[in-house]
Amino acid sequence: MMSQKPENRTPLCIAPFVSLAIWADGESVICCEDKGPQAGRLGLVDDVSGLVNSEKMRTARRQFLRGEVPEGCRACLDEATRQPTVHNYYQERFHWPDVAEAYDETTGDVSRTQYLLIALSNLCTYSCRMCFDKLSTRLSSDRHRMLGVEPVGYRRNDIDKVISFIRANPIRIVTFHGGNPINEPRFLDVLNELSDDVSVEIISNGSTLTSGKVDIRAHLSRFERVHFNISLDGTRRTTEYVRMHSDFDDVFRHFTEIKALSNTTVNLHNTITNLNLFDLPAYYTMVLTGKFADADSISSYIATVPAVHRISTLPPELRQLARERIEGFLHELGDAGGTTPSDAFDFKANNARAYARNVLHRIDSVPYSQDLFAEFLELTRRTDAFYGVDPLPEYSDYLAAGAAGASGSSGPPPARPSPSPSSSSASQPVAPDEVAAKGVVVSHTAPEPAESPQALAGPCPYIGQRGFRVSECIFAWNAAYFQNCTAVTVRIQLNPDAGITAATMATLRTTWETGIENKWSNHFVCAGPYGSSVITVDVQWVTSSPHHVVRVRQGPAQTDMTTWDTSDTGDVAAHEFGHMLGNPDEYSDTRCPNRNPVNTGTVMDNNVGSALQRHVNRICVSAPLTAEAFSIGLDLI
Repeated sequence: MMSQKPENRTPLCIAPFVSLAIWADGESVICCEDKGPQAGRLGLVDDVSGLVNSEKMRTARRQFLRGEVPEGCRACLDEATRQPTVHNYYQERFHWPDVAEAYDETTGDVSRTQYLLIALSNLCTYSCRMCFDKLSTRLSSDRHRMLGVEPVGYRRNDIDKVISFIRANPIRIVTFHGGNPINEPRFLDVLNELSDDVSVEIISNGSTLTSGKVDIRAHLSRFERVHFNISLDGTRRTTEYVRMHSDFDDVFRHFTEIKALSNTTVNLHNTITNLNLFDLPAYYTMVLTGKFADADSISSYIATVPAVHRISTLPPELRQLARERIEGFLHELGDAGGTTPSDAFDFKANNARAYARNVLHRIDSVPYSQDLFAEFLELTRRTDAFYGVDPLPEYSDYLAAGAAGASGSSGPPPARPSPSPSSSSASQPVAPDEVAAKGVVVSHTAPEPAESPQALAGPCPYIGQRGFRVSECIFAWNAAYFQNCTAVTVRIQLNPDAGITAATMATLRTTWETGIENKWSNHFVCAGPYGSSVITVDVQWVTSSPHHVVRVRQGPAQTDMTTWDTSDTGDVAAHEFGHMLGNPDEYSDTRCPNRNPVNTGTVMDNNVGSALQRHVNRICVSAPLTAEAFSIGLDLI
């Protein structure tokens, strides 16, 4: 049966005919602005085409062709009447006559996909206050310690399915989302599958240009077009307040370095919330005529979730203050009023006007909710205390202890004078003298009541049993140990084969324990804002309740984590012990051509080498490690 082509009509939005978006948890939607139900999950389909032609995608195509708007798309199309949105992006880059042939109107299927937005994993080193736990490993870990929420852990999509999909489709544009996609160790595996004429877009927090210890710039230089989208939520003070663990100067340095590539354009994107609202005029001034004026374009998104960070949470006096600042900015910019030109993406000033006017529209979009504002204040108070930073000046009076309206009281918020326009550039937040190395998620004990100053002398990431599944290449195993802060105990039960004497076993236990502890103990630290704590390792030979059971046979023979032999040295035991902590091999293996890192010269490569800090970074993670394919992940950020 021949497929049926659509009649001569153009859909309201072209997105579901050309694209698919996949988030870090595998959930797929039409595009990054789709607020409707998911189209499916990557882990539940044999290949990505099962998501492209899911029932949701087919229904959305039929609706758009009938002139109807799917529920999850209403907000985007409504916003498009006031400012540039993702809808405009699709309309400008794709044309219906080039797409229609791939659409079968009878089935609702499309045979070719031209645009893929993919989050390879949720690896991210920032804890942005308005973000979601599932999108950032660092945020998830911080919120576990701060709020007691269940940690998400490291999650990586099935990248081999993504690569197969790229090979099977005429992909024109790929947008890498996150987490921060560059942090994902397999980022370059996907990037290197793309043809030179593909437009590569990277949505990044600007924290790094290195993936798996490889500078990505050389890999980007072969493409005809690269578009870097750097998230920046304000001037220095506001950005570092909203995006915890961020470094404004690092972002600017990476912005400058990526701008130097001849094939690359850079967009600056901010998510507008009640946290950076008052800094908005200073931010737009900075990206139009100031420090980041070399940006090729700008974009803004007014957050609707989480609800506590909507700009409409503000009480009347703060709404008025925000309006005055933004109206003053528009006056200085020479606001011409009216609608935004259709080509507004090419004009930064026009964009700024449109976004600012839309903010004014949204500030009073719903009645003031005192309960929601009280919830915002309580969350902000706890977050500020956790990170040890001062509040933004606009909220300092509201966050003062006992202030009315700060904890859900029934009275109105306190009357307060409006801060001067310059107050948005207040002094830097109080930052700790010591910070963790990149990739080390450490304990950030809040400066809450402590029995003595010594209680805050060093971090205590975790107390309890550790147990998690590790997967690398064709290998998989269970890592396990007990942790009391940074003191690690591993109980190992040795079961010798018949014929191996007690005297031999006694000698081997001494050799192996010495080799392991010399390699792994008292060399590394977990560093946090209240000090550092040395990681110690204690190997205990037990006959019951072991973390690991090891067969001991007559050597020489082949050794692995659960089978040792009488010829094994202390160095060999230290290598196998590294697996017990969760580390994969790092030597070349023809069965694992994509192994990374490889040939490192470390204990996980050649036995005799040293262990490195990255090999023990999991010990510094405060959250329980999930029983899934943890693999290399955080270690390589």
